[in-house]
Amino acid sequence: MENFSIIISEDEIKQVMQSLPEVGPFGEELKTNENRSVVSYKNLTSGGVAGKAELHENYNDIFLVQEGEEELFIGGEIKDKQEVSSGEWRGENLEGYASYRIKAGDTVVIPKGIAHRHGEGIIKFICIKTS
Repeated sequence: MENFSIIISEDEIKQVMQSLPEVGPFGEELKTNENRSVVSYKNLTSGGVAGKAELHENYNDIFLVQEGEEELFIGGEIKDKQEVSSGEWRGENLEGYASYRIKAGDTVVIPKGIAHRHGEGIIKFICIKTS
C-alpha cells in the first residue's frame, strides 16, 4: 500500500530546529511520502530580502514558523520570471504583492500559482509542499 502522508513529531521538529545553521539562507529536504505528493523541508531565511521571488505551479507551500520574525511578500506578478525546472519559476522583480509580518507560531498557506518572496528578518521554519 502506498504511503500518501507524512508525520513530523514534536521531537523531530525540535531536533530539526537545533540542526539548522546560524546563518542562512538554508533549506534541506526533511521528509517526503512515496509518491512525493507531500514534501517537507527545514529552512532558515537570510535576514534580508531573498534573492528571488518564486512561484510553484504544482505545489502549495505551508510554512510552520518555529522561530524568528520576518516580512513576507505574497501575490502579485514576477515580471522577469524564468522557469528553473518544470513548474518552478524565479525572478528578481515581484510587483503588486501584499506584505505581511510573520513570526514564530504563525502558519502561512501559499496556494500553488501564487508568487512569494521572503523579506527583511530571519525565521526558522518547516515548509510543507503539497500537490
